[in-house]
Amino acid sequence: MIAIALSCKPEIIIADEPTTALDVTIQAQILDLLKTLQSEINAGIILITHDLGVVAEMADRVAVMYAGEIVEIANVNDLFNNPKHPYTRSLLNSIPQLDTETEKLHVIQGMVPSLTKLERTGCRFSQRVPWIKESEHEKNPTLHEVGENHFVRCTCWKNFHFEK
Repeated sequence: MIAIALSCKPEIIIADEPTTALDVTIQAQILDLLKTLQSEINAGIILITHDLGVVAEMADRVAVMYAGEIVEIANVNDLFNNPKHPYTRSLLNSIPQLDTETEKLHVIQGMVPSLTKLERTGCRFSQRVPWIKESEHEKNPTLHEVGENHFVRCTCWKNFHFEK
C-alpha cells in the first residue's frame, strides 16, 4: 500500500508516528528511508511524532501541540535553543540529561485535560502552571510572532518561570 501511494510521486508525505515502538536500528532505517524518499521524489514531509530526538534529526520547522492546539511554531534550532511557550519549555526540560547523575527529572505539574471537557476560551496549559496568574493568560489565545518565523500562543510565555 505504501509503494502504491509513493508511486504517484506525492508532493507531501504525511508520516504519523513512523518510528513509534521500533528499536533504534529499525528507527534509523525508517528515518533514512524517509530522507531518501524526500530527496528522490522532491517531496515535503509532515512528520507527526512525540519523539523529540526524531524532531531534532528530521525537521526544519516544528509545530508543538498541547491539548489539540498548536502552542508554538519555530525553526527547529530556535525551538530547541529558545523555546517560549511554558509547555514547550517544560517538555524540553523534562528530557533526561545524560551528562548528570544527580539531577532529578523535571515533571510537568498537573494532568493533561480531557479533550471533551476543555473550556472554549482561555489558555489550555494554564492549569498546569498555577504560579502564573490567570490575568497573565489571554482569554482567547492567539498566535503571536515573537521572533522571525517564531510564533507562540498566549501571552503567558512572557511571565513563565519554572516553579521553585
